[in-house]
Amino acid sequence: MEAARVPLCSANVGRSSLVRVIEISGIGLRDGDDGAVVTDDGGERRVVGSLLRGIANPELVATSPHRRQVVTVDIVHDDAADAGLVCGGAATLLVTPLADLPEGVLQWFAGAEPVVLVARADAGGTDGAVGGNDVLGIDDDALVGVARRLLRAGVSTSEVHTIAGERYLFSVAMPATTALIVGAGPMADAFEAQGRLMGWDVDTTEDVDTAKRFCGRATPADALIVISHEREIDVPVLAAALDSSVGYIGAMGSRHTQQQRAQLLEELGYRERSRICGPLGLDLGSRTPAETAVAMAAEFLSVRRGRPPAQLSSHQGPIHV
Repeated sequence: MEAARVPLCSANVGRSSLVRVIEISGIGLRDGDDGAVVTDDGGERRVVGSLLRGIANPELVATSPHRRQVVTVDIVHDDAADAGLVCGGAATLLVTPLADLPEGVLQWFAGAEPVVLVARADAGGTDGAVGGNDVLGIDDDALVGVARRLLRAGVSTSEVHTIAGERYLFSVAMPATTALIVGAGPMADAFEAQGRLMGWDVDTTEDVDTAKRFCGRATPADALIVISHEREIDVPVLAAALDSSVGYIGAMGSRHTQQQRAQLLEELGYRERSRICGPLGLDLGSRTPAETAVAMAAEFLSVRRGRPPAQLSSHQGPIHV
């Protein structure tokens, strides 16, 4: 549920509902957005946002904007195929009035701040929220602790956790990923193209001050990719990244280059450098700039999701978890 894609701020609060995914079985690949808004538009209810590619829209527009409820949608294989989904299945959705959100949450969304919404999965009670520095509507330390952990992961997701015998839905809305590539040339071009393919807001620079400013405002959703091998550029930029909240730090270069950077960073007092992924990328046997960009993107996803890289066929259980 990316903060930039769920249009809470423009909705009619008194006549709108927030829809979140509690559980999905089957269906397979989807757009990645686990949230939408049902709102009034000229007297008609409509769904704004991407949720199961519109398959559940008829059930959602029939819901009341004044009542919390759980909606179960069964999706047959033919409908799933028509919508471009892999297969049929079922989705359990939580529909809650926007008016139930704590006061101040909509301002967090307007500012593209990271937010975790917390609600009982049975539609009881009201919503709470945890942001970067504030907690609204929650007085349970266990709930806040889970929300804080999810915020640190920097990933838009929905998870259900059982706490004190009650099932709670944690909906994490992170800003869309912004990536800065430090350096130039064919590799920078390939990384930029790959980032845009993934929906990132990508920029490139060779200026240290520009890179430092990026690090100063970066969030755990963002990525810094250092291609430059010039010590007066790469070392101060990596130092700024280690001081920041940026979620992925990729540093291109040979092992000798990595050792030189590490030594210089050590001299600057940076003894903990495990956040730097260098040489950057997963070991996919990449040779060309395009292949290396794929390896970088794969490593970024592995870091963001906290999942060690492995072939899907090598383990059992659900694929999309």
